[in-house]
Amino acid sequence: MQFKKNIISFDELVEKTNTSKDFILKLISKKIIFPIQREPEILFFSKDVQKINKIVELKELGFTEHEITKIIREIGLPDERVDNNEKLYTIGEFCRKYNLSSRRIKYWENLGLFFPSVRSKGGIRLYKDSLIVHIKFINNLQKIGFELEQIKLILENMDVQKVEEKIKEILNVINELKPIIKNIKKLNRKNIP
Repeated sequence: MQFKKNIISFDELVEKTNTSKDFILKLISKKIIFPIQREPEILFFSKDVQKINKIVELKELGFTEHEITKIIREIGLPDERVDNNEKLYTIGEFCRKYNLSSRRIKYWENLGLFFPSVRSKGGIRLYKDSLIVHIKFINNLQKIGFELEQIKLILENMDVQKVEEKIKEILNVINELKPIIKNIKKLNRKNIP
């Protein structure tokens, strides 16, 4: 039940932020906010209300959309709340904990595959444990043959259909290989004295 309270519809987001659908669609297209679902209807986390309200405040203060995007990506929004139940790690701590390369994580961030959870007041990137799920997803997509640019498009467009097609293709290859492997094993057993 708690999960449903954290999710709101597109119309509820418009109503709670006192903005327009066009404004929110523009924020989505500029990758400032990300819906959690696009089909059959667009859904958001309720915390996006606070995020949009902060964006509106920045616009009222005279910041341009470009400046707002840069602020969000580099330091996060003012007073952006962090889930107190989840520990935050510096990039070094996060990478040591999950045996990752900090160089790779920074590179993926620069490509826009993900962004740090928040930044400290001093501008240090801070990461949550939950980001590891996202990183494993990227790693797995690479393992099945997707390039980073393709992965970025999949993430931006929530295009799981491409992933499903690739998995189906791999499963077909596996099914074609199974009888061949079985025959090779039989031949090996016959040749053993």
